[in-house]
Amino acid sequence: MPTFADVSQIKSPLVRSLHEWWVSNRGPAGLPDRTSFDPTEHTQLVAHMMICDLEPQPFRVRYRLVGTAVTGITGFDFTGRYLDEVLGPEASEPWLEYYFQVARSRAPLLGTVKEATKAGGAFEYEFGIFPVAQGGTEVKQFLAIEDYFGSTLLGAGLQPWPPRT
Repeated sequence: MPTFADVSQIKSPLVRSLHEWWVSNRGPAGLPDRTSFDPTEHTQLVAHMMICDLEPQPFRVRYRLVGTAVTGITGFDFTGRYLDEVLGPEASEPWLEYYFQVARSRAPLLGTVKEATKAGGAFEYEFGIFPVAQGGTEVKQFLAIEDYFGSTLLGAGLQPWPPRT
């Protein structure tokens, strides 16, 4: 998966918009506080977003909220689940490592992902993972966004992403 050092490399207006919010809301600690993100002011983003809690020891990411566009493309709602539970060993991307990098660096990670389709082609989407504080100066949560550029699970030809136990 290519990651981008510069937001100008991102095509997605959704990822760019969340990046703009993150940059303009950073406080003295270099992070925005989660409470400064008002979903009613960003209605075009919410369906494509995930709000995640960080559990530092051991490092785990728990999905507090998963938007409807994300559940539509993955084929299930993983709200309340842990990232390591839903990925399984056959995951094509090291998502847990990406979140760890964001927590450690206190900076967003932007990139693009290609997933194989049932027909043997490729489905590409862009994403951003943004660290946020929660009443302090430490990374406590993540705002993540994925832009599928209008595709759906059926339209993209992806296999449903079944929940893991």
